[in-house]
Amino acid sequence: MEYNNVKYIRNLAPDECLELNFEKSVQMLQNLIGIEQLEAAKNFQIVSPLAGKKNTNWAQTLKIVGINPRITGTYWGIVKYAMTFPEQGIHLMPLFETGDGSLYVQNSWVLNDEFFDKDLADYGFKTSKEQLKFVVNILHALGKIVGFDALAHVDNFSETVILNPSYFEWIKLAEDKKSQDFSVATEMLGKEIETLLIKMLNLPVDFFSLKEDERKNILFPDKNTRFNKRMKIRSIIREAGYEPIPVVEHAPMRPVVFDKMEYSPNGDSWAAFRIENKSEFAKIIGSCTPYKFYKSKGGFPVKNAFDKKVVDYFADKIFEFQKEYNFDFLRADMAHNQISHSHNEDKDFKCTELWALVKDRIHMQKPYFATFAEAFWGNYYISGMQDMLNKKFDIVLGENNFMYLDDAFIGCVTKFLTDYREKYRIFPCVTVFTNDGDLPEHDNLYKSEEANECRYFVSMFLNLPSYTGIGFEIRNHDCRDVREYSNPYVKNQEKSFLFGKNTELFNVISDMRTLYSDIREIIDTKKLVILSCDDKKSLCWYYELENNQKLLFALNLNPDKNFILTGLDNVNSVELIYTNSRYSELSVNIEIGANKFRIENIYIGECVVYNING
Repeated sequence: MEYNNVKYIRNLAPDECLELNFEKSVQMLQNLIGIEQLEAAKNFQIVSPLAGKKNTNWAQTLKIVGINPRITGTYWGIVKYAMTFPEQGIHLMPLFETGDGSLYVQNSWVLNDEFFDKDLADYGFKTSKEQLKFVVNILHALGKIVGFDALAHVDNFSETVILNPSYFEWIKLAEDKKSQDFSVATEMLGKEIETLLIKMLNLPVDFFSLKEDERKNILFPDKNTRFNKRMKIRSIIREAGYEPIPVVEHAPMRPVVFDKMEYSPNGDSWAAFRIENKSEFAKIIGSCTPYKFYKSKGGFPVKNAFDKKVVDYFADKIFEFQKEYNFDFLRADMAHNQISHSHNEDKDFKCTELWALVKDRIHMQKPYFATFAEAFWGNYYISGMQDMLNKKFDIVLGENNFMYLDDAFIGCVTKFLTDYREKYRIFPCVTVFTNDGDLPEHDNLYKSEEANECRYFVSMFLNLPSYTGIGFEIRNHDCRDVREYSNPYVKNQEKSFLFGKNTELFNVISDMRTLYSDIREIIDTKKLVILSCDDKKSLCWYYELENNQKLLFALNLNPDKNFILTGLDNVNSVELIYTNSRYSELSVNIEIGANKFRIENIYIGECVVYNING
């Protein structure tokens, strides 16, 4: 991998950049990448920084920033924000049009026109498709590696469901709609709905044998009437007693059966469901329905029995999207789900999983394409690690963003470096902050300025991948307005997101970003050694350099001590490279011959970087 090839504007806060007018932002971009690159991007001629690579090793240390396009406002806003940070990875939250307004409740494979940029249209890019292609070209010109969100579920009555009823799982209600009719096997219900729609909508008898685009042109030919048509078809299906099963998560989580009818004030009704065999973590997400990737029996997916038509449909759609816009990786939403083992019986540790098939499909043309799992390392898995291996993920999100900075946090990060990275070759992210986790109930994790700095310090300077959501670098540690939380912006909101005004945090993160840009090659290529700290509440590591030099990183999370003792020996001289300390008495004590090296006066929440001559 080439180093120091990410271009960004130092010390520019994201809210300031997003407020720039179009002409000013284009000029700043041109200053970064040059007029030749800008012209090449206009013609969609910029290749990925990964072009020509034969594997996904590049993902092992990728620093990722997650971007919600509802916060940047438009497709062009993504570029503006991307110019403000040196992290190479960009995860774009879902870009497809939605069913109920949530970015994660997909209606179709059409791009979301909500993010259409009028200035970009005047610049020559007249459609959302053209705008996104231009944006990805620009991000590649900036040296960025770009990923998209892939969803294995859609809105309950989305266009995708209506156009492909047999690709989803249904239940049928008895005539009185008070109980579930089990007389017809669930795997046959999709065909029944196809027959129903052909009859009720007066469609050609071979309608569901036509190509999807042809079916769509017949059912949804007019953009302005698509929603009303979809609601009409939903009523037809529901009045006949058919309901798609909802998304469920955390195995065991099957079977999913009818519970009761629920009603809205306007008289609309729908089926509510329950899980008969469930773990304490299992839950129902009623707004969307999963693809029927596996053949089913008695309400259970059959292990290793893929429904080939459905898998091919989904894998082809993902492949086509990747190819159209030249994305470098995908983030698999809800990748922790173990649909193939949802009933917790006899886990097959060699089971082939959907996401592995999707990755293999893309690797036929793009061997460098990586997959990133939205998954956690918690205890609710049926062998969660094996599940990640079966799905062939390169990067896994991790859960340390939901941990306080204590000895458990130190243990978690240390385990990432030892067990998972070395033993399994799966690379968990040091996760600083996610936009979907940005809620008032998680405020206590981000109340301390120093804690926020420590989280970012660990994420940037360990040779592991990392993940940070948009807005963290200026997030107020004392949020007072609901608009300061990014989680609600997964759904439509009347008022715009409010960026924080935390200049203290931003200045520290800007300094860390400058240092990261200067030493990125060291982090990506040099050997890392973890040093043992007696109290288990400090974290020290170094990278081995040439000529017996080391680059040492340390942070103290112990409120009772103001020093860190490491196991370094033969230290001759020490040079301080970086500290976030608010105090002036930071010092180093070297005990020559005693094989001891003591950094003194580092208080809780402080981070340091030293150049060591030994």
